[in-house]
This record gives sequence, C-alpha cells and structure tokens, in this order.
Amino acid sequence: MSPALRVIVDKANSPAMNMAADLWLLQSCLQGSEVVVRLYEWEPASITLGYMQHASETLDREALFQRRVAWIRRPTGGRAVLHHQDLTYSCIFPETIVEMGKTVMETYDVIAKCLMAGLKRVGIECAAMDSFDQMRQTKRDIKLPCFLAPNRNEIMVNGRKLVGSAQKRSGHAILQHGSIPLSDAYRRLPDFLQISDEQRLLQKQLLREKSICLQEIDSALTMEQLYSALVFGFTAVLPFEARQRPWTTEELESIETMATDEHFKETWMPGFV
Repeated sequence: MSPALRVIVDKANSPAMNMAADLWLLQSCLQGSEVVVRLYEWEPASITLGYMQHASETLDREALFQRRVAWIRRPTGGRAVLHHQDLTYSCIFPETIVEMGKTVMETYDVIAKCLMAGLKRVGIECAAMDSFDQMRQTKRDIKLPCFLAPNRNEIMVNGRKLVGSAQKRSGHAILQHGSIPLSDAYRRLPDFLQISDEQRLLQKQLLREKSICLQEIDSALTMEQLYSALVFGFTAVLPFEARQRPWTTEELESIETMATDEHFKETWMPGFV
C-alpha cells in the first residue's frame, strides 16, 4: 500500500491535549502507512519543557501563576519554549516510510522543504541554514533559549531564526514538531525561568537579535493565512496522496482519556517539588 498524507487542522488546545494528541499519533502510526501532519495552537499560553528538564529546576512557579501560563513536558529534547500567538506543527510517521528520511537530518531536510514552500506561498522567503557557526561563541557565553539552540537546516529569514523544531525517533516511529511565531510573544520566555536578572536580560536581547517572528516580516499576515499556507506546503512537497481529515469522535475520546490519565499527568505534568 502506498503511503498517504493526512492533514489535521486542529484548534487551540490545552497543553495536556496537545501533547496527548502528538503522543497518541506517535503510538498509533505503527498500525498504518500514513504520514500525519497536525497544525495547532495553545490555550492558554503554555511553556513546553524538553524531555530531560524538570519544572522545579527550570520554571518560576510564581511568575507562571501570576500571568496564567501553563506548562508541560514534551517527548522531544531541548529547553523550554513559550507557545503564545504561534502556530505549532507536528509530523508523525512510521520509519518504514523512507521518503520522509532515514536519519534525523534527512527528515529535518524533508520537513524544512515543506515549511519553506508554505511560507513562500504567503510571501515569506526563507533559507535552510546551519546556525552552528553563528551561535557557537554565544553558546559559550550564555545558556541559550531553546528557540536559539544551534542546529542544522534551520529555517532563517535574513540570518534570523524563524522556526524552532525538535525530533524524536524511537519505537520505529518518528515525531517532529516545531513552532512558527506569528508575534513576538515567545520572547517573554525568560520572564518565567529560574535565571538571574543578568541572564534574563541577555536572553531577551539574543531573542530580539537572533530570531524573528512573522509579523516583523509582514504585519498584515494572519493566523488563518498561515494555516492555509502550511497545508499547501506539506501537500505540495510530499509525494503522497493527501487529504484533510479531522479527528473522529473515537480518536478525540482516546486522546482525552490519555490527557486526563493520572500516569500521563505524573509523566508529563509532574508537580513542582
């Protein structure tokens, strides 16, 4: 059977629902031959922590409470990311679909082509570049925010990072997800971290200088246009029969069951010590 592409244009969800949906898709994809692309937002504003991070060591609990910002761990690595006024994508598939790449970097390259094709659709000209040389010295001087962590095939505009992505390969399945900021709200992340005032100022300065949001490129661009553009990018670039297919009632029930399960909460949303 030839692989197919399923696109889910989701709604804004809680952090528990968003991570449960990605994990459910990761578990389910082994039973089929589909690539699934899901596009979604976050409600309320939420911080995702890298898999190895601990909330009690990373986040300022009082700042989160005062500004009503939620949080959750994600299955991919890296450091904290603030999701607010951004569009998040996830791409999930079994490793048997070789067209999606046999290695971490091959998959990054395939998905980068999809994202750039979509962004070009709305007039955003991007380039896939390595940010290692640009950020190597900075990394020695300061603990970088996740959005600026050096990586291969970064999607950049005028030398500034636009898209932050992370990938997990395990259990014969692959998950890559990432965020595209519409506004500069993501730059408020340092306000919620347990870091010194000096580090907070430095991180905010780096986020202003080294990254970019879509409204700084085109102030008229809307979230609806961005959704449509990314659907186009994935369906135009990937060599599969594509269709938009929303969640079924049964799928949503399974995801909601996972998101409210005590083991899920203990694993992905453990309480502050």
